[in-house]
Amino acid sequence: MRIVTFSNLKGGSAKTTSTLAVAAELARRGRAVLAVDLDPQATLTTSAGLEPGPAAASLLSGDGSPEDARAALVDASGGADLADGGALHVLPADRRLLRLERTAPVQLSRRLLSFIDVVEGNYDVAVVDTPPQASALVTAALASTDLVLVPVASGRGALDGLGDVVELTERFGTAPVTGAFVTRVNTSSLHDRELVEYVASQIAGPDGEPAIRAFVRETVRVREAEMARVPVPLYAPRSTAAQDYAALVDEVEVLLEQHGS
Repeated sequence: MRIVTFSNLKGGSAKTTSTLAVAAELARRGRAVLAVDLDPQATLTTSAGLEPGPAAASLLSGDGSPEDARAALVDASGGADLADGGALHVLPADRRLLRLERTAPVQLSRRLLSFIDVVEGNYDVAVVDTPPQASALVTAALASTDLVLVPVASGRGALDGLGDVVELTERFGTAPVTGAFVTRVNTSSLHDRELVEYVASQIAGPDGEPAIRAFVRETVRVREAEMARVPVPLYAPRSTAAQDYAALVDEVEVLLEQHGS
């Protein structure tokens, strides 16, 4: 099982929306996907239509075992039509994760990976959503992952979050940033089009070309899906946003194959 962590230390990047959308699109394609919510705000949990819960905090604090965490996983597919083998399960979070901010990241990483070991045979991919600020939880996630993806929202200060994540990975020697992509893109805006090209050029793949070229256009369907508490690919699979996330997942799957080779 490969682990993909989404991180941006600047809020408003569509990080959680993207984490959940990628997870849902992978599930639609027949992948068994585990989504791990490490944000005390539990935004991924609630965006998937689930109630916040103590499972993530209990696991990472050591109060609960990896087996307990596995028993607390919740189906977030909502009865969607998934290809054979497809599944979308969530490890819920809640504000009890705030109590772990002074815990050593190495301890948090060890407990997270022990859980991954327990569920290894049940899933193809794990996606991890992280808090939108530097914290022990973010560092632990970055230290436990195979791929690091950074969503960058179009707008003022868009690149700050990407730079912060790159600096954090370098400072702590965790997995490096694998790829970055722009969200909330207005394709009629020259600034947005230039931003897409610039962000793509910042992170190269093994062949020297941009690791990710996909981007996600601004659309009302994203807000509607958030209000409905359903991942975009399951809420409106023919929408512009769903198409854009499908293109992103095409590239993520290539990165997963490259990492596994």
